[in-house]
Amino acid sequence: MKKTILTSVSALALLAATSAFADPGNNTSTVNQSGTNSQANVSQGGSDAVSTITQGSSGDSNIANVNQDGSLLGDSSSIDQEGSGNHANVTQADDGSSCCGATVPIDTSTVNQTGDGNTADVTQNTWTAELNTNSDVEQSGNGNQATVMQVDDGQDSTIDQISDGNIANVTQGNTATPGVDNSFANRSTVTQEGVGNHVATVLQDSTDNLSNVTQSGDSDTASVDQTGSAANASTVSQSGAFDDATVTQNGFVNSSDVSQSAGSNSAVVSQTGEFNTSSVTESANFNAARVTQNGTSNNSTVNQNSGSGSVFYTSTELGEAVLNDPNATSYVDVQQVGSSLGSVVNTSGTSNFAFVQQSGSGNTSDVESSGDGNAAFVEQAGSGNSSTFAQSGHWTNMTTSEFPATGDNDIAHAQGVHQLGNDNTSTIAQTGNSTIFGATELVDVFQSGDGNISDVAQGGTDNLADVDQTGNLNQSFLTQTGIDDSATVLQGSSGNVSYITQGGSNNTATVTQGH
Repeated sequence: MKKTILTSVSALALLAATSAFADPGNNTSTVNQSGTNSQANVSQGGSDAVSTITQGSSGDSNIANVNQDGSLLGDSSSIDQEGSGNHANVTQADDGSSCCGATVPIDTSTVNQTGDGNTADVTQNTWTAELNTNSDVEQSGNGNQATVMQVDDGQDSTIDQISDGNIANVTQGNTATPGVDNSFANRSTVTQEGVGNHVATVLQDSTDNLSNVTQSGDSDTASVDQTGSAANASTVSQSGAFDDATVTQNGFVNSSDVSQSAGSNSAVVSQTGEFNTSSVTESANFNAARVTQNGTSNNSTVNQNSGSGSVFYTSTELGEAVLNDPNATSYVDVQQVGSSLGSVVNTSGTSNFAFVQQSGSGNTSDVESSGDGNAAFVEQAGSGNSSTFAQSGHWTNMTTSEFPATGDNDIAHAQGVHQLGNDNTSTIAQTGNSTIFGATELVDVFQSGDGNISDVAQGGTDNLADVDQTGNLNQSFLTQTGIDDSATVLQGSSGNVSYITQGGSNNTATVTQGH
């Protein structure tokens, strides 16, 4: 073993680069520097190389570069920097193609930086050796950046940044597949704290990926892209205002959990494959959630709680590529294509808007909203679909425009539940009143196909219900209690049954069957 050790370097060395080169095999390099404008460059070739660099507690503008090539069972690098304007760059590579039981470092890098303007860039390359590979970057101060790229195998990256203006980019696995293992058990945890403007981007490309992003502060952005394979999991937690979270998953048995606890946030989740689940929780005003799922047996759950806002919005931009409705406090958009899909939307508070669109067969939609000035619309195309509504509060409408156009999306003239196909079921329950918003508590149910059932129950004042069923074996049960209620049921074909019960004054009921 050959060692090169440098400690307490001279004043002249503080201004110059210090380099240590070792012969292949079991190399060790230790560099300690104190002062200003110090540089340390370590290049090691061979296996089991270890590099430790410590740069001054009060020094500025320190730079440390470590390049390790541990061909067969990798290297270890630890860099500790204190001061302002520090830079650390670690490059590690190993493809000795060992397998099954390999444990030694196989590339481990730890970078600890304290101060302002720190930058850490870590690149690790391990291909067919079994597991290991780890990168830990800690940064405290302002304007920190950490970029970690890890390829195959068993990579693990943890980035902890505390302060303002931090940026963390983590890429794990399969960068054009030159070792083709492809592209194993990746894990990434990014934690950012401080006063806003943090950015975290995590890209994981198969297999068995896990990403956890936690951000506290305002105007944060979290983007997670997981591609392929199974059992990918993403958790994004944001506790500031004006935060954005974007999660994209492709595969099966994937899960996405987005939690936002402040106002004016947006969450966009896109999943393609089978048996995927998405959960979005937003608990403040002016939040927007969009969930898109394409495949089979996927489930989406959205929970929104908004405190207060204007309840007198009259239009939406649904159908356009716009998340935030300027007239609504909170916004939910769920779009599912496939079969055996499930959507659950829970909204509480004021001026919430929910839109659910499902295309396929055997899909279920459940929308529950409590509060004032809420609106919801569900459209299902296919067979065996079911839709359930429950609304309570004032100025509540179970309706909005289906495909609104600019200047032609007045909510008072919009339509509610659309189901196309066989064996559809729609259940709507409303409690409250509506004197201005959308003219009344509007319910519009359109079902086309066989064996459709619609059950509408309204309690309050100024209610309207319009049920139109075309097909065989349709049934409609409508109960209204209150003042100025109006019910119109139109059923076509044979075997239709309609029951209407109205309590109060100025009620109107019209039933037309077999037209």
